[in-house]
Amino acid sequence: MSRQVVLAATAVVLGAALLTSCTGKNPTNGTPSPAPGTSESTGGAELPNSGAPKVDNPLPAAALAGNPCDSALTAEQVTGYLGQTKAPKASDTELGPTCDWASTSGSSAGILVGYDTKSGQGLSLPYKNVKPKAKRWVDDLQPIQGYPAVGYVDSGTTDNRACVIVVGIADDLTYSVSLSIGDSAVQAGKDACQLGRGVADTVLTNLKARA
Repeated sequence: MSRQVVLAATAVVLGAALLTSCTGKNPTNGTPSPAPGTSESTGGAELPNSGAPKVDNPLPAAALAGNPCDSALTAEQVTGYLGQTKAPKASDTELGPTCDWASTSGSSAGILVGYDTKSGQGLSLPYKNVKPKAKRWVDDLQPIQGYPAVGYVDSGTTDNRACVIVVGIADDLTYSVSLSIGDSAVQAGKDACQLGRGVADTVLTNLKARA
């Protein structure tokens, strides 16, 4: 499945494009796909809800200020994951700003990072709207630097090369990293969700430096 198809399918399931992911020739790399949820209200329910974990040491909203193109990953980090890339593409979605980095290698590798700054629902949003539909739901990921994270494979995908990682930095704030791994990583039996967690860890380090 092409990276474009993966992204489109995820957007349909989530109802909004909060995308992130990364892939590359190197099996340790990943490619971006959409992140979770819609901007639907949870009816004013107290956060967290729908089974989402609580964030014990929230980061300030300033950590997600601006666009991911400027703060999620450095140019050196992007090159480390993807090699040479096209100019990043910034977008504004229902959930917040996103940035898409695409490899020039022709491998469909890319990273798409999204900040959910608009829904006000944090991890409760994917737990409510994505978990019931996901092809694979991974809620036993190790916390990332102490912050809860979940991963999922979109129900619209036909293989396991793409995984979206969503990290709660506050009960009402998340960022997402979507990963679509390359053929060599698939053949090596790599897990896109575990690889995506590594990219999400790098992003969190950069976000914490801003807080």
